[in-house]
Amino acid sequence: MDDFTILLLGGVLLIVVGLLVKRFPMLIAGYNTMPPAKKKNVDIGGLSSFMRRHLVIMGALWILFTVVLELTGQTDTLAVIYVIYLLPYVVWMLVRAQRYDHN
Repeated sequence: MDDFTILLLGGVLLIVVGLLVKRFPMLIAGYNTMPPAKKKNVDIGGLSSFMRRHLVIMGALWILFTVVLELTGQTDTLAVIYVIYLLPYVVWMLVRAQRYDHN
C-alpha cells in the first residue's frame, strides 16, 4: 500500500472508532479500568458523545488534509501538519473530557 492509502485508512479508523465509542463506551481509555464506584460518578452518556463527536472530527480533518495535500503535491508537509493540529487537539480533548468525570 502507498502512503496515501495508509493515511486515508488512519482517518477512516478514527471515524469508525468515534462511531463505535458511543455504543461501546468501554472503548474509552481509562473508563474501562475504573472501579465500579468511580464509574458511577462519570457522565458516560456525555463523555461518549463528546468522544464520538471529536474522534469523527479528527478523522474527517485527517482525511481532508491528506487529500488536499496529495492533490497539491505537498505530501512532505503531512507529518508537520498532523503534529501541529493533532497534538493540541488531543490535549484539548483530554482537558475538556475531565468535565464529565465527577470523582
